[in-house]
Amino acid sequence: MKHPLLFNPFHSRQEQLPERAQEARRRAGLSVRTTPVCGHCRSDDIVSNATVQWSNERQEWELADTFAKPAHCNSCNVLCEIVWLPLN
Repeated sequence: MKHPLLFNPFHSRQEQLPERAQEARRRAGLSVRTTPVCGHCRSDDIVSNATVQWSNERQEWELADTFAKPAHCNSCNVLCEIVWLPLN
């Protein structure tokens, strides 16, 4: 159900773990977990308007469209870019 031309604000920018740390976590069987935060104030209190569509194959809701609009940060009250930070 995912369309490559749809804009997903949660894929706009991602700060990656150093490659060595990612590889060490993979070898240890740990998944690399991340969280989206506001690119301005680093708050995780962000929202985005979106449409979701039910997938019969995956039995879950999937993102269908975000209307090409940026996310909104409730902490600093601005439209923001999403930055992905690793969770410890």
